Amino acid sequence: KVIVPTANSYKPDADRTLSVYLMVDAARLENQAATPGWRIWLKNALRELRGQHQGDDTLEALRRRCEALLEQQRGHGKGLALFLTPSSERAIELPVPLVEHSIAYGRASLAPLLFAMDEYERTLIVVVDQTRARLISGYMGGAQRAGIHVNDVEAYDFRHKDQMPTGRNQGDRTMGGSNRDAFAATIEDHLRRFYQEVAAQMRQQVQDLGIARIILGGPPEAAHALRHELHESLVQQVVAIVPIPQWQGDDAVMRLALPAALEVEHREEEALVDEVVGLARSGGRGALGRVAVEDCLERQQVELLILPWPLADAELRDRLPLAALAAGARIEFVSGAAAERVHAEGGVAARLFYTRRPEFGEPALP
Repeated sequence: KVIVPTANSYKPDADRTLSVYLMVDAARLENQAATPGWRIWLKNALRELRGQHQGDDTLEALRRRCEALLEQQRGHGKGLALFLTPSSERAIELPVPLVEHSIAYGRASLAPLLFAMDEYERTLIVVVDQTRARLISGYMGGAQRAGIHVNDVEAYDFRHKDQMPTGRNQGDRTMGGSNRDAFAATIEDHLRRFYQEVAAQMRQQVQDLGIARIILGGPPEAAHALRHELHESLVQQVVAIVPIPQWQGDDAVMRLALPAALEVEHREEEALVDEVVGLARSGGRGALGRVAVEDCLERQQVELLILPWPLADAELRDRLPLAALAAGARIEFVSGAAAERVHAEGGVAARLFYTRRPEFGEPALP
């Protein structure tokens, strides 16, 4: 579980936080050398940061602690986030890749971590066929078994019953057809109950884990049959059906399902940005551009802050998420086409609680 440091997490040391993000994925070519590339980058970045804060004994102590902590780094994650203050430390191993290395000193730099959590929302992947269903919780690119349900039809004594005669004759033929039909109906009814039981288990997992979306895998006919038995609230969360075989391991299932999840995420981002731009241009509950959005944040008028990723302005990247958290606003990072649209509309956007009046910064109460 990833716990995000909030704007007030490190009081009274909040302004003396060393934030480090490293691409430690061993599969990266530069990390396969005797001295991994991320270690070389970190050494140079710490030297440069020390030059920018000469005489800062706190930073020097944090630098030494950082190097000591990472000296024996042997994790298997793709990314690593590290937050150090004079009185605390927190290392978060990420199962998903980071866009770049980064380092900051001052207030905690949360944007790269928040982006990873936003991009890879918690997803329930259900691989189902007529014999069993596997429920896998996928989060930030990692997979965790959330449950399994087996169709116990084989435990019943159904053998040969479709061939048993009824005892009634018509000419020289034994009337076994009705028994075969009854047998087929029994199997079909049992299969339907199996799907209903899986659907109930899914509903419980969605509630317990706070699932954002559902992906169904397995043979299409089984996946569609399960979807038919889902509660309407779950049907709306099904974003894709992917032909994932049962023999694939949990981690492989996550890798096969991830492209579909990201495609949906990016479509939703584009729709969100279109909505907010439309609200802002029509004088509604939207704000575009750094000046307008920061003014709305100061007034605690922002419901949702939208930031493009990656964000080249490091100062803005680190400051705005903290301001949003302090104001109680939610944060959405967008990439790809959605990010390009935000850049074109002033570089940052926000959806507001109230409509802004034409005079600068004044909200219009509903």
